[in-house]
Amino acid sequence: MDYASSGVDIDAEGRAVESLIGALGTSVRAPGQKGAPVPLPGGFGGIVEFGDSRLALATDGVGSKLQLATQMGRLEGVGIDCIAMNVNDLICVGAEPLAFVDYIAVPKTDPHVHSVLGASLAEGCRLARVTLAGGETATLPGIVTELDLSGTALGWFPTGHAITGEGLESGDALIGLPSSGIHSNGFTLVRAVLERSGAQLDEAPPFDSEHDGPLTLGEVLLNPTRIYVDPLVDLVLACRSGNGPCASADIKAMAHITGGGLSNLLRLHETLGWHIDDPLPVPPEFQWIAEVGSVESREMHRTFNMGIGMVLAVSQSVADPVIEWLAGRLPGTRRVGSVNDDGRRVTHADPSVVFEDY
Repeated sequence: MDYASSGVDIDAEGRAVESLIGALGTSVRAPGQKGAPVPLPGGFGGIVEFGDSRLALATDGVGSKLQLATQMGRLEGVGIDCIAMNVNDLICVGAEPLAFVDYIAVPKTDPHVHSVLGASLAEGCRLARVTLAGGETATLPGIVTELDLSGTALGWFPTGHAITGEGLESGDALIGLPSSGIHSNGFTLVRAVLERSGAQLDEAPPFDSEHDGPLTLGEVLLNPTRIYVDPLVDLVLACRSGNGPCASADIKAMAHITGGGLSNLLRLHETLGWHIDDPLPVPPEFQWIAEVGSVESREMHRTFNMGIGMVLAVSQSVADPVIEWLAGRLPGTRRVGSVNDDGRRVTHADPSVVFEDY
């Protein structure tokens, strides 16, 4: 099985996005005006001018993970997913998330559903340290057949302090921060594997779960996306103030490992390569998906995070103190690889996992 055969073709999606971007007009805001666009490689967040600061915006949704959550009647984590998918992108450009607005679309109104979503969004805002500044709820019978949830996050950073990847050099260290599980992408393939397996969502998982407590298979699969504001925003702020484990300039790049998996690293530089020689442990739910779905290793690493939720690139000379600082706040964080000048591609300890296109 693969992601395309289950309904999502990443290559076709990429071509569609390129077509959309190519049809967009230029900004009506001229350079020097508030709101003027600020070019930034990678595309993890949109940046605009705002005086001596820069504002960063990211928008995303929960995707088809919502279908599984709705099927189980377990929506308690999806608001956290929605906020995580947005604020984690903002972190990658060096922005501190400030506020969030949500968009909820339903085929019919249900006060209980909205109450559960509200509590979940509030918990996500607490974890991300952002204000829920507003939102929109739309009841759209005939247009939507199931709950949909998306949102937009706003962040900021001082002018001149964007994290762009432009300062990357061969030999820079790659640090992996562990994921909390599948996060919020690849669920079209997850649901296809579930259908093939015949496994029951309300029963114990058919693998040894690493999560705390006796959980059902469905609960393992729905574990909310990890929010990396703590420790990554704290690291960036500490280094900017001179109180961190390295200078601000030593933080070269960050990548949120979501759809596209490790190929997201290719967004950070036009010529340099990336080698993951010591990947973080792969959680058992991914191993089960690969086995039951007969999903090849490369496809797994392109569809899922495979245990690495964020990758941070830092100067080799400061890798050890940065890792010590991060691991004290998020256990399991460690060096996973390095930047190289062997060409613009991602290579891996598994020789079948190679990416040359995002």
